[in-house]
Amino acid sequence: MSAIDQPISSTSLSEAKKGILYCITAHIFWGLMAYYFKLIDKVSPVEIAVHRGLWSLVIAFAVIWFLGQFDDVRRALAKPRIVATLTLTSFLIVFNWGFYIWAIQNGRTIEASLGYYINPLLNVVVGALFLGERFTRTQLVAIAIAVTAVVIQTIALGVVPWLGLMLGATFCLYGFIRKTVDVGATQGFFIEVLILFLPALAVALWMGETGQAAFLTTPFYTLMLMGCGALTAGALLFFAAAIKRIRYSTAGLMQYISPSLVFLTAVFIFGEPMDFWRWLSFAMLWAALAIYSYAAIRTGRRLEVAEEPAQA
Repeated sequence: MSAIDQPISSTSLSEAKKGILYCITAHIFWGLMAYYFKLIDKVSPVEIAVHRGLWSLVIAFAVIWFLGQFDDVRRALAKPRIVATLTLTSFLIVFNWGFYIWAIQNGRTIEASLGYYINPLLNVVVGALFLGERFTRTQLVAIAIAVTAVVIQTIALGVVPWLGLMLGATFCLYGFIRKTVDVGATQGFFIEVLILFLPALAVALWMGETGQAAFLTTPFYTLMLMGCGALTAGALLFFAAAIKRIRYSTAGLMQYISPSLVFLTAVFIFGEPMDFWRWLSFAMLWAALAIYSYAAIRTGRRLEVAEEPAQA
């Protein structure tokens, strides 16, 4: 097992609890974003993604200033490997943002939520392959059920649900890389949006010059686009803080919160269609997550019991 993903000890239990709280908060933010983006569905997904980056920088700058972390940022920027890695993660997250927004605006919110249901189980696989975490029999059962669910949906739709798979895979890759890079949560996020600033500003100015921008056209669109940054920064800062404190597979366990909120929004608010096969595939995914959750809780309790003599 790698040093970066050692089991949580008694001395770090409080940090693990903070990590769980941060992770839940991040996913509530993400879950509510689907409805938020639907309110501005007349705005280009590109413009929304651009403003998510631009206004996130403002929020991140304020957080770094408040926490007094500019020295940490300067040290990280002096290391080419960290800068190169965060450049990759910054463009991964913008790619993920753009297609997620596009899916919501084009009536494919359910398919987008599929990707984030798959993501927790992808995290389990990545944790086993690259972080030294081991599969249990229960986890293997959960993964097998999830794979079957995707196959059922593929057959029912007649095509591979590429949008959901792509969203799940890119966010899994983002989380994995952010966990392994040697930089603090808030510092890393600030550097990511700083890297994006000039390209995002250039696109925003170009859209304004060509008459394609909604920003500054009405107070509603202007404030909503600015609000994208606050929501995005809040979610990613909480997630980045969480991923540094908890096991990668534990983060994956809790990631069903946001797609559940998105799924419920798509079905009961947006009125997107659901047939028998879609209900069956999602029911299987929920079963897979429930099985994995049960296994993770049992493992966590065994670890706590094993640590009790050390606390005495």
